[in-house]
Amino acid sequence: MGLPALEAMNPASNRAAPPESPKRVAFFYIPNGVVQDSWTPTQVGQGYTMPPSLKPLEDVRDQVNVFTGLDREFRGGTGVHAQAACAWLTSSPPSEALDGGFPTNITVDQLAARKLGTETLLPSLELSANNHENARETKHFETISWLAPGYAAAPQKNPREVFKRLFGRPDPKDRAVLDLVIEDAKQLRRRLGREDRNKLDEYLEAVRSVETRIERSEKTVGSRQSPELKEPAGIPEDRGEYLRLMGDLIVLAFQQDITRVATMLIDPERWDTPRMYHGVFDKPQNHHVLTHTKGDEAKERLQRIDQFHVHQFAYVVKRLASIREGEGTLLDNCAITLGSGMGDGRVHNYNDVPVVMAGGMGGRLRVGEHRRYEGKRPLADLWLSLLQCLDIDRRSLADSAGPLSDLMT
Repeated sequence: MGLPALEAMNPASNRAAPPESPKRVAFFYIPNGVVQDSWTPTQVGQGYTMPPSLKPLEDVRDQVNVFTGLDREFRGGTGVHAQAACAWLTSSPPSEALDGGFPTNITVDQLAARKLGTETLLPSLELSANNHENARETKHFETISWLAPGYAAAPQKNPREVFKRLFGRPDPKDRAVLDLVIEDAKQLRRRLGREDRNKLDEYLEAVRSVETRIERSEKTVGSRQSPELKEPAGIPEDRGEYLRLMGDLIVLAFQQDITRVATMLIDPERWDTPRMYHGVFDKPQNHHVLTHTKGDEAKERLQRIDQFHVHQFAYVVKRLASIREGEGTLLDNCAITLGSGMGDGRVHNYNDVPVVMAGGMGGRLRVGEHRRYEGKRPLADLWLSLLQCLDIDRRSLADSAGPLSDLMT
């Protein structure tokens, strides 16, 4: 009895190559630096001993790179904490202050979104777990994603609203409003001079991008899979649950290809409001004040906060690693970064900023090592390497000296 025709019977040359999985990038930001001696491995390369703060990543260490020796340069004249956050992913060198003294400019995530976001419902997703109700600081302390100098990409803080944005149906009223705006703008344009016309055209381009997203949402709403996650009720009281829920939303957005670029502010810089770390302490802790408190007790509390943040990051990494995609996992096609814009919060040091990255971005990145760099290697070299792995034509970024050739395959 003859067998039915099987794909395995066809010559390898006649088989269609499996489609290449899309690449994704995400950036998770922690404030106020870290306790360096509990964060930094003592050995380099593979087989290093995982330091206490990074222990939650032990199970996925073969998919993780730990970077040390990467530096930033502080531009005088602005707050050291504010600049740590707002310029963490910036494309401007410290010498270029285009935002009231700050070297903020379009950030790495938004440069990636220009490339990766053309085929998805959302070009990028910006989230923040800063649920403090008191406005103690300016946007520079809690914004890591920037569209241009002075133009922050406002993050969403409520998981319920994020869920609706990802999986909700477009409101027909939105399209009607956009149609009216475009028609009114066209009539106004006839009465304007050249310079005002150019400004209006930039505005219309932004309006059309919203219209495009609505069209994509209308086309994909029927084909999107029902999310495993139920619509959240709001912001969970438990801190770890809140962070993991926001991480789950990023994982779902990547899994369903709603977006391929995400940022997540775990907490803002220098926000002197006590924070409860559930399951770690029995009362709220002031993260920033602890960085300036002498003694072993304060240092031990800071190390526990560092490990708490890494634990939430490790949860996201493991979720990505558990989802099959093509011949590998979703994590294999990602580069998920956790880091801070400051090295040591006790002395406001911009040297040796902490960076951990998980995922090989479709085989473009070597993984599983502690990579130590000497001679004041700019953090921007890592960001430049990511952009080049995404086939984005950049020869330099901020104060970069060149890509990290040892990291790229």
